[in-house]
Amino acid sequence: MFSFREKSLWVSLLVTVIIASIYADNIYHALIAGDAVRPQESAALILRVVVSFIIIEVVLHLALAMDNQRGAGEKEDERERGYRLVGTNAAYWVLAIGVISCIVQQVINHYTPMESSSAFIRYALAPIELKLLTIFWIAEMVRFTTELYLYRAQS
Repeated sequence: MFSFREKSLWVSLLVTVIIASIYADNIYHALIAGDAVRPQESAALILRVVVSFIIIEVVLHLALAMDNQRGAGEKEDERERGYRLVGTNAAYWVLAIGVISCIVQQVINHYTPMESSSAFIRYALAPIELKLLTIFWIAEMVRFTTELYLYRAQS
């Protein structure tokens, strides 16, 4: 039997994977088309993704809490706190390495002239906010996956 927090992690992971996939598909098609991504387009995409993520998460967690009201009100125990800590630690490393990589890449882009002839180069030249959001999604998926692994390994 799954606890409320484990179900919550599954919901968050599923929503994150689906919305991150839609986001990645939009970015991929914009970069493959060879078009320069305008700041207004990237801001609109980020806004749509964040708003849809928040709405879907809230609705699904409300439904989950209504289904399991007793479990939703329970305090986090020591084991769950440890899982959250390990998952957050793993996600932190992904996020830190990703942000530093983005900064280094932006410095290289600034001092090295590149033509957008391949998809990899187009991604390297993409606006930094799109890359940072991608790194954030990956870090969140690592956090959820790590916590879920610990729940299942200890069960």
